Amino acid sequence: MTSATWTAATGRGGLTGAARYWSLVRELSITNFKLKYTGSALGYVWSLAKPLAYFGVLYVIFVQLFHQTQDDFGLQLLLAVVIFNFFVECTSAGLGSIAGNGHLIRKATFPLSALVIATSVTALFTFLINMTLVMVVALVAGKLTPGWQMLAVPPLLVELYLLSLGVGMILASVFVFFRDVGHVWEIVSQLLIYVCGVLFPAKRVLSTHVPLPLPVDLGQLYYANPLAQTIEDLRHALVTPAAAWSVTITGGRLYAASVALSVACFAVGLLLFRRLAPYFAESL
Repeated sequence: MTSATWTAATGRGGLTGAARYWSLVRELSITNFKLKYTGSALGYVWSLAKPLAYFGVLYVIFVQLFHQTQDDFGLQLLLAVVIFNFFVECTSAGLGSIAGNGHLIRKATFPLSALVIATSVTALFTFLINMTLVMVVALVAGKLTPGWQMLAVPPLLVELYLLSLGVGMILASVFVFFRDVGHVWEIVSQLLIYVCGVLFPAKRVLSTHVPLPLPVDLGQLYYANPLAQTIEDLRHALVTPAAAWSVTITGGRLYAASVALSVACFAVGLLLFRRLAPYFAESL
């Protein structure tokens, strides 16, 4: 890649290659975030209104109709909705990040991974805004209890981001060649909400005894799901300190498997993207 190409892409001439790359990612992500709400009357307010509306519907169904009486369930539900929405937004936006920019890819030379990472950073902007809302609600409700458990929040967010970005890269790579993946992922993302603990606390799964042809029970297998594990552990770290960490429930073995799956998704996504990137332009 020539210096002139990088200068045209980033608008800067004296930066190192890595600095130019992240400058490009920053500019793309900020532009995506601004364009996302361009022309709407409420603008950035929609980033708060959407998860609140979704949370409101679920709260009415599960608390008012099905009488979910667990303490702090409403706050746990709100936090889970925000986390799950980030995962879905990050992966869905990543899915179309390459196929939707064919005109740009054919005309300019730049690292194509920047397009996927930029969409994930854009989703991260919205996620941080929504997390601020959760913290404000928890503080007003008197449910935000600072403690040592909050030190786990940064590594849990890193794990969540690596999982989301890895899945996004896999989807972006495959979607260029097989457009049916978009429809499949739309269905899968709708089903995931029922297997990731968004709508129910983990203790409901732990108290359910379902025979499985495996050396683990259903509750332990549930914690091997990295998205479910991060949701439960972030609940513990932020709004329900009395709940157990997933590592104490699974004895560390399945917790390690869950973290390993997040890292593996990122590694596979990165390797697959690099392998297929040279063939993107001719397939768009």
